[in-house]
Amino acid sequence: MIPKALLAALLSFSLCCVLRAQPIEPPAPGKIGLSITSSSTFSGEGDLKDNHTAYENISATHYSWAINQQIAIGKMRRLSLGLDYDQTDINKPSSAQVPLPDHLKSLGASLRYMHPLNRQWILSASVGAGSYVAESGLLSDGWGVRASVIGIYNRSRQFTFLFGLAYNSLSQDLVVVPVIGCDWRPTDKWSVAIGFPRMGATYKLNKQVALGFGLSGSGGAFYVKNDPQPGVAPRSLADSRLQHLEVRLGVNCDWKINETFRISATTGQVLIRRLKYIDRDYQLKSSGSTPFLSLAGTLSL
Repeated sequence: MIPKALLAALLSFSLCCVLRAQPIEPPAPGKIGLSITSSSTFSGEGDLKDNHTAYENISATHYSWAINQQIAIGKMRRLSLGLDYDQTDINKPSSAQVPLPDHLKSLGASLRYMHPLNRQWILSASVGAGSYVAESGLLSDGWGVRASVIGIYNRSRQFTFLFGLAYNSLSQDLVVVPVIGCDWRPTDKWSVAIGFPRMGATYKLNKQVALGFGLSGSGGAFYVKNDPQPGVAPRSLADSRLQHLEVRLGVNCDWKINETFRISATTGQVLIRRLKYIDRDYQLKSSGSTPFLSLAGTLSL
């Protein structure tokens, strides 16, 4: 079993990247390069505890919406513009005094540029900015910036390597981190991602359906203006940052219905759930695993 501390560090590391360091696929013939994605994730009830108190029956529901537009620059270079909104609802028993906000929200924009240097090397650069808040204050508080510069080396049809750096202004321990990884495609049907920001394996049943398994994560750092439960935590949590992290191990199915619609479903276990007030050295973390289910759909135009 992989230690929980290693899993937490692994997924925190992957979340520092604004966008996946993979080549931007050109739009299908007749498409304008616009995509709209919506997803929902339901994480089951579990216990959270700090150094002294256990809080029971805490669950989470996450929603996200994203719009992305590709722009071709010449024959090979590509620009990608994105706008996304995320919301996590932390569900708590009505009678419990849990030092956590009810909602975590973010609204951000991103810009990504892909530039092939030669037949083997591609340079990927991205930058994103947004507002990340608990409860209220979206677009007025909690501003942060993320960026990455990554080189993609296609050694052969079987191996692709990633090298680079990622920056996250809202992080604490991992403000600037290296990015390294390898995509291995032993056959036309199998692909394996090793390293960061992705770990897992995918098997293509056919041109429309792919099955996979691996580690995934959700989270971020959010500005907390008001203490959600004054007097419960050892010190005031007002004017702080809350870092939310879920580490998941699951299996997924991706179905490309046609060139316009794609849906996917993932299920498995949340191995780690951690909510840390990084300015107060105070955190709540899970004591066991809980089930989760994620559904997503993408419209490509």
